[in-house]
Amino acid sequence: MAELSATLDWVSHADISDIVTCVESGKYRPMVAVGSGGSLSAAHHMARLHRSLGFSLSTALTPYQFRTQQLSKETHCWVFSAGGSNVDVVAALSAARRAEMAALNLVTLRSRSAISRVASEDPVVRLHHLGVPSKKDGFLATNSLLAFCAVATRAYLQADARGERWLAISGLLEESLGETSRGGWRDAALSVAGREHLVVLHDANTSLGAFDLESKLIEAGIVGVQLADYRHFAHGRHHWLAKNGSSSSVLALVSDADRSLARRTMRLLPVSVPRAVIDIPGDCEVAQLASLLAAFHITEALGFARGIDPGQPGVPDFGRKLYRLSLGKPQARSRSQVSIDRKEQQRSRPKTARLQQLSAETLAAAHRAFEKNLANTALGGIVFDYDGTIVDTPDRFRPPRDDVTAELVRILGAGLPVGIATGRGQSAGSDLRRTIPKGLWPLVTIGYYNGAEIRELGDAEPLASAQEPAGPLALLHDQLMREEGALKLTLRQHQLTVQAEGGLSEERLWESVQALVAEQHLTTLRVVRSSHSIDVVDANASKINVIAAVASRAKTNDILRIGDRGRWPGNDHEMLASPLGLSVEQVSPDLAKCWNIAPESLRGSRATLYYLRSVEVCDGIAWFRVEGE
Repeated sequence: MAELSATLDWVSHADISDIVTCVESGKYRPMVAVGSGGSLSAAHHMARLHRSLGFSLSTALTPYQFRTQQLSKETHCWVFSAGGSNVDVVAALSAARRAEMAALNLVTLRSRSAISRVASEDPVVRLHHLGVPSKKDGFLATNSLLAFCAVATRAYLQADARGERWLAISGLLEESLGETSRGGWRDAALSVAGREHLVVLHDANTSLGAFDLESKLIEAGIVGVQLADYRHFAHGRHHWLAKNGSSSSVLALVSDADRSLARRTMRLLPVSVPRAVIDIPGDCEVAQLASLLAAFHITEALGFARGIDPGQPGVPDFGRKLYRLSLGKPQARSRSQVSIDRKEQQRSRPKTARLQQLSAETLAAAHRAFEKNLANTALGGIVFDYDGTIVDTPDRFRPPRDDVTAELVRILGAGLPVGIATGRGQSAGSDLRRTIPKGLWPLVTIGYYNGAEIRELGDAEPLASAQEPAGPLALLHDQLMREEGALKLTLRQHQLTVQAEGGLSEERLWESVQALVAEQHLTTLRVVRSSHSIDVVDANASKINVIAAVASRAKTNDILRIGDRGRWPGNDHEMLASPLGLSVEQVSPDLAKCWNIAPESLRGSRATLYYLRSVEVCDGIAWFRVEGE
């Protein structure tokens, strides 16, 4: 408790840019936050931030609840755990990986833990280690929880272009840790101590403190708690006081959100019931975190009044066994079922049970037909997308992984031509030249700028300049330059790359660029999405060009295509719209094309590795070995 001020100071100076980036990437996506014990308070706080700032729908779940939910693959997931090794958080991480959500973020105070080991092996998982300098928490979460909640607040404010607001908030929180506030909280707690039950009422701005107070008082065995907001209390929960008023007291958290309602509610309570009102000043984000600090001190006061040290309440033997109780393994899903489920999520759901059965049968038959055709086709070469496929998006500025490189070298060494279709310029070729032996370069074709410029890997000459572009791309570039908002524009001869620098989501950015193209009647341009940017390309840019180039030197015209953005408007949609199109991430709704048949939880470069290991090459012809169940 003595280190809370130091924790706030750490939050104010910590580099949280990676967390902010992940918050921004999921601003307009549904979000689920997961936590147990004190970490569940952090999960509720982050879910509220996501909703209240107008980003998107969100919810907070315990790991057990999370394991039983069917959530959209578009959902961004945040898991909070101070230690990162309890059985429940490990199970939640496993469930999130199986669900193949759009993003999976782990927030922890320990750099080495069970979840950190998983994160190091799966590039889709983002581990956010908070190096808070405070000592390890006692039985109840204090500094870890404050760090989780304060970092979340600061990150969401930055994502909402209000990052400077945090300095004022942290200053007000420091003031609330002074003796005046702490003494007031302690006195209020002692005035309602000594009863078996405590009714905790809160308004919209004090929900975090109220939720955590209930958690702490119950976990430490200090007092039974009934938790409600002022209006929820009015719908029946008030009857508890009518029947149990002699053993109950009331603690009300009040802020500027609804001071009048709180006052009128408290006036109507039976006069025989002890009550205390704690006033939490400040706007919403100040009050939420201040109410959390109040909850810490209220718990301390009520605990010692009861003769219980909240930091060391003593854990019974059965409690230790419950905590370590192993969870049953989830029902295993076959690779076929996982593949079908991925495709099914891209299609509209039939309205009747009969139609659903027919749809399931159709999907299963289409999956069998796709895999049969794939296995029976003599392949003349393979064309890969690069970012998100050969390299994972977070690692796109590094060369390919060693295991992926080894498989590429094996296939090239057997004489199979390979193509790389990338939205990038020469950086992709430079990385590949550092990893692929020079003797194999003639077998590698690269289509830079989404296939606008076709080169052999060994050709390191400068690519075509776009300093004086003409036509629709130049017109669009000039229009975007006049648009309000922070955009990074990179104009080339056949491609305009648009990236947001002001927190604009990928969806909103694509919609705004697509709308401008339509308004200007720039019918020769296409707007596509990669894993990290929006590309506008003209008729000369197409990843199909890379396929044609590889086919021209292959022994057959049937070319396997592997990418990550197979769903429109992804930049691999056109390339993967083929019976030989394999995705390592998003699939299209077309039953005959663009399937993801990798095993459950394999995504990005790990799914690419699985596909590569399924390819056998003999005399310059490749065969895809479909794995049995």
